[in-house]
Amino acid sequence: MRKLVIAISLLAFAGSAAYADPIKDRQALMKERGKLAGQLSKVVKGEEAFDAAAVLTALQALQANAEKFDAEKLFPAGSDKGDTTAAPKIWEDMSGFKAAGDKFLADVKAAVASPPGDVDALKAQFNTIGGDCGACHQTYRMKKS
Repeated sequence: MRKLVIAISLLAFAGSAAYADPIKDRQALMKERGKLAGQLSKVVKGEEAFDAAAVLTALQALQANAEKFDAEKLFPAGSDKGDTTAAPKIWEDMSGFKAAGDKFLADVKAAVASPPGDVDALKAQFNTIGGDCGACHQTYRMKKS
């Protein structure tokens, strides 16, 4: 009986993975990333007080988000059609796109490994992380019309 339950569970999981929508999956991941960056941005802009523990929690969440980024699964061939702002450049330069994702992850990991002790330190880290986002969007994202 136990083996049957495990087998059914595995089939259900495999079936649900087969129906995953890479466009919706990547949009959800990026929406979460934007929300986390927005929280940090409020602190950088002085709209919220600097709280070292809250900043570290946000940076850790941003790292977890970045670790979920799998360019090949989220941007498979054919997922350039539909409700997406992903630029054709992604599929033309997948290695460059992956490198941009790797740089973002490395910069976020560095921020988590050396958490900012004040708002000025956060600003420096956030400029680097935000620069990663901006560079990727400039190259690999189309503007919404």
